[in-house]
Amino acid sequence: MRAGTRLFVAGHDPERDGRLVYRGRVGQSVAVRDTGAALRLATQNALASARDTVGWLDGIRCVVLVCFVSSATADGLGPAHLRDSLALLAAALPGGGRPAVWLRSAQGLAGGMPVEVELLLEARRGRAGRPALRGRAPRPRRRGSAAARAPRRSGARTR
Repeated sequence: MRAGTRLFVAGHDPERDGRLVYRGRVGQSVAVRDTGAALRLATQNALASARDTVGWLDGIRCVVLVCFVSSATADGLGPAHLRDSLALLAAALPGGGRPAVWLRSAQGLAGGMPVEVELLLEARRGRAGRPALRGRAPRPRRRGSAAARAPRRSGARTR
């Protein structure tokens, strides 16, 4: 979702080619040592969605990184698991600085995914004070009873 110079990218999971690479809870069916790799893959998918929405990642910085982990053990929530995701953000969005990070425990996530990543991105101002976010125009909102029936998705899936 875009609003001015901000882009909120929500609900990204560790999937590749349309399939979850990791499934289940961390500490049960997903090894604790795989938590960082799952978060990195979900972060990569979130960045791909951001790029698909605006057309590029130049001049964009990550303000907030939110990570949900469905963990059966406290070891699955260590901040060290974010190292690869933060390194990926720094490489993909150079000069953006370090984002605020929120690492949250979750009792369970949709579709059996062990982790979910959300990003709050912000475009730096372009020339003449215009926002650097252009890309596709937002979809018009439905009104009336069609809006009540329309399903809402948390984010586009990457291929």
